[in-house]
Amino acid sequence: MNTLLNSRLSKLILATAIMFSGFFAGSAATMVYADSPVTSTAIYKAYLDVDIVAAAEKSGLNRTVADYLASSGNPLDVKAAAINALYSDLAWSDREHAEEYSQLVYGKSTAALDKSALSAQQLFVIGYLKVLDHYLDPDITWITAAQKALPDSQTVALIHALAASQQNMDCSWVITEQVLDDTELTKDLRQGAVNIITEYMVLYKGSPCQSSGEQPGVDRLADDILQDAVVLSIGQSAVLVKGNAAAIDSANSSVVPYIRNNTTMVPLKFISDKFGARIEVNTNKLEATVVYLNQKTVVPKVEIRNGRTFVPLRAVMDIFKKQTYYNKGLIIITANIALDAQNPLNEQAAELMRKELLSLK
Repeated sequence: MNTLLNSRLSKLILATAIMFSGFFAGSAATMVYADSPVTSTAIYKAYLDVDIVAAAEKSGLNRTVADYLASSGNPLDVKAAAINALYSDLAWSDREHAEEYSQLVYGKSTAALDKSALSAQQLFVIGYLKVLDHYLDPDITWITAAQKALPDSQTVALIHALAASQQNMDCSWVITEQVLDDTELTKDLRQGAVNIITEYMVLYKGSPCQSSGEQPGVDRLADDILQDAVVLSIGQSAVLVKGNAAAIDSANSSVVPYIRNNTTMVPLKFISDKFGARIEVNTNKLEATVVYLNQKTVVPKVEIRNGRTFVPLRAVMDIFKKQTYYNKGLIIITANIALDAQNPLNEQAAELMRKELLSLK
């Protein structure tokens, strides 16, 4: 599989080729666009009659814009347009608007926020900002959480589709078309904005993405997962850590994830080490203390097996705030990629992870 670096380079090369083809085409009717679904869909242009959107385009992120985005009483589609407008002057450059917004509104970084305490709209605001901040390699975990919290919103569904397309461009049109054809979604985005998205995304129509088989779209997603994830499996000591083969415990191959009373148990020290956390275990009380990002979390009722401490997978999710995919014993813990077991493309990519892991036995 290609590395993530090669994936990034291919995106840049394709974008450059497209732009140069437009330049040399002269009077021919050639569309010129950058290879970036999230930055090439300027939906704010359909909302420039709204003061806050025009202000966001002109002045960027400030207290007034942040307060508007934070207010629960303001329309979600206008918030989306205002966020989009913040990036209207970008040309292949990253930003940190999500962190700036989080400091303005909450006085802390996004990593310190408790997602479960935020409203669905706030998940969307931070999610869209995060996607646009680093659009070539976007963090889509927040926007995925927003999409799950607001499953009926066309606005959220389309922005989520753009983010997912950015990670898997071969399937861009397929992903977008599914949203456009969903008649059960509430049409809460102006038609002009929908048209802007459609006119760009249709350029990907005909890309080699299919509903089954191991095609380039699945391979690309699987490659991105490999570079981002810790992959484990029930009963197996071999693991994958950001694409590299490793062992949970090189000195003890019996240290493996297992299931106890329908609960998936995972090795705490191994996972904590991968995310830069420290742990202390009280064997008398059977509890562990995890220090992660300067926050302490006590995990009760840990289990000691084969000389190692195991905790429920749910506890790992709560402590590290990572995305976790679980299916038939396969565990994929990711920092920036959210996987949905109900999504056929995601499922196919996960199965490639399973095959890769099994090959290590």
